[in-house]
Amino acid sequence: MSDIAMAADDQEVEEATPDGRARRSTVAFPYVALDEAIKAVCEVHAKAGRECDLDQLASWLGTTVASSKFRSTLSAARMFGLVERRAKSIVLTELGSAIVDPEQRDDAAVRAFLKVPLYQLVYETFSGKLLPQDAGLESELGKLGVTEKSVGKARQVLQRSASTAGFFGSGRNRLVKPAGARLPQAEAPPPTDDEPAAATEQPEPGPLSLAELEGPTDPLLRGLWSKLPAEGPLSTSEQRQWLQMAELALQMVYGSDESAAPVTPTDASSPATGDLTQLA
Repeated sequence: MSDIAMAADDQEVEEATPDGRARRSTVAFPYVALDEAIKAVCEVHAKAGRECDLDQLASWLGTTVASSKFRSTLSAARMFGLVERRAKSIVLTELGSAIVDPEQRDDAAVRAFLKVPLYQLVYETFSGKLLPQDAGLESELGKLGVTEKSVGKARQVLQRSASTAGFFGSGRNRLVKPAGARLPQAEAPPPTDDEPAAATEQPEPGPLSLAELEGPTDPLLRGLWSKLPAEGPLSTSEQRQWLQMAELALQMVYGSDESAAPVTPTDASSPATGDLTQLA
C-alpha cells in the first residue's frame, strides 16, 4: 500500500459478503477522533505554519508515514475539514487555521464535527431528542449506513469527538450545540427544470416605462414630460415639435444665452405637445 494512501484506504475492509466481496460502510466517518486530528493540526501550525511534508508531520507525531495510525489520523483531519493534500504535503484549511486559534477554537470545533457526514446525520436525527444508550446508538448508526462490524468503533469515535466539540455540555445523552457556536450553512441546491427559480432571484433588467421614470421636478418640464405618449407611434413632425417645445421650456426654466436666437415652436397645439402655457 502506498505511503500516501488516504481516506478510502482508511475505511478498512469491514465485512465480507457471502460471495467473498468486501463490504464497506455507505456513510463516511473517521476512525480517529477530533481531538487527535486537532493535535496533528496544532503540530503543523506550531512547527511549520500552514504547510508541511507528510514525513515531517509523521515524525512530529512519533510515527511513520506508512503506519495505519498516521493514515487514519490524516484521513480524519481531512474529513473534519482541517487539512488538504498537496502532492506529498498537507496544508491547513481556513477551518484548520481557526481551530488552532484559542479565540476561534470552540466555534471551529463545532463546524469540524458537523463536517463528517455520519455526525451530521446523527445530529439532525437526534436534535432536541434524547440519545439512545450505547447499544441503541450503535443500532441507529447501522441504519445510517455503518456496517455491523464497525458500529462499535464508529460510536466510540463519535462520542469522543462530540465531547471535544462541546456537544455534551448538557450531558452525554443529548447532542446540544454549544452556546454561541455557529452551525455551518448548507448550500441550497440549484433549481431543477421542474422547480421555479428562488424568490430572491432578480429578473433580467428591461426597459423602463415612463411611469417608472421619476422625470424632472420643475412643473413646466414635468408637464412637458407628461405629454409624451406611453407608447408609439409618434410621427417625425410631432417629435420635432416636442423637441422645440422642450428647448423653449428649458430656456424659460434655466435662462438662455443672449446671443442665441429664441426658439419659436412651429405648432404649439400639436397633439404631442399641447399649449406650453398650459403645462406649468
